[in-house]
Amino acid sequence: MEEKKLTPQESMELITSMIQSTKRRVASPDLRISVMWAALTIITAATAWILLSTTHNPWFNFIWFAIPVIGIPTNIILANSRREQIKTKTYLDKVSEDLWKCVGYIAMGLTIGCFIAQQCGYQQAWLAMFYYAFIIVGFGATVNGLLLRESSYIFGGLFSIFSGFAIIICNLCQIPLLYSWVVPLYILCFLLMFIVPAFIISRKIKAEEK
Repeated sequence: MEEKKLTPQESMELITSMIQSTKRRVASPDLRISVMWAALTIITAATAWILLSTTHNPWFNFIWFAIPVIGIPTNIILANSRREQIKTKTYLDKVSEDLWKCVGYIAMGLTIGCFIAQQCGYQQAWLAMFYYAFIIVGFGATVNGLLLRESSYIFGGLFSIFSGFAIIICNLCQIPLLYSWVVPLYILCFLLMFIVPAFIISRKIKAEEK
């Protein structure tokens, strides 16, 4: 039996339906793993910033490890819950999931590399994780925005990427990377990349339902 060919209009309607379906899932914070990571990152960064600024005790840098320690098991729980609630996935769902998996794999590989460098006496290697958060995560947010046709994701991702390169330039020019401005910029980037887009998409969906 010959399969029916879609007309250009039907193809566009199908793509639009897929995008809207994926956007609805993005708008649900309890199902959207990236929003959880963003919230956890922002809270951890703010806590580390406040404690380090007030006490100047370098041991509080270990607070940053709360991100993987809390995030990984929470990620697993949310992922399992998501699989139970979503019986069928669109192509965009699968591409988006694979995209963030790649971002996660890069984080794990980079963490191992930084740990090895630290054992060799190069503690400054952990600065690479900052570059990763700005540039690689920013790239992931940008691509996600292109997939969903959501400009807020694209803006947040590009803002983070440019911020990351600005920090690299400062480092190369030996301009001090002070907690007083680097961490607030870090927090701002994650707000723009994930929290703000989720809020905007949620408002758009509610407006469409009315």
